[in-house]
Amino acid sequence: MDMGRFGEAYDVFMGAALLMPKSEIPQIALGTLELVQGRFEKALQAFRAAQRLAPKSALPHAHAGEALLFMGKDAAALKELQQAKAMEPDSDAAVFADSLLDCREKGLFSQVKP
Repeated sequence: MDMGRFGEAYDVFMGAALLMPKSEIPQIALGTLELVQGRFEKALQAFRAAQRLAPKSALPHAHAGEALLFMGKDAAALKELQQAKAMEPDSDAAVFADSLLDCREKGLFSQVKP
């Protein structure tokens, strides 16, 4: 994915999703792949799938918040990010949520066209 080989990355992540159907991680990877390509709605769909697979995990909520910020849906994004922080306050997901909130406060997401 980092090398811009999105088709190959998609194949790898879909293979992982098939091999680990109960894990949210491949869905998060698929969502991130969609996000970096600017397909925010598809990214959000993948993050929602991750939430269904791991309802007690904060990470899918943080990623959903990220997609929603890129979509210009601040209220929904704030809800997801706050939920991620509340679910696992001392986790990497909470740190990620805080960094997204910081970027939002600095106006970085207002420069993105949904």
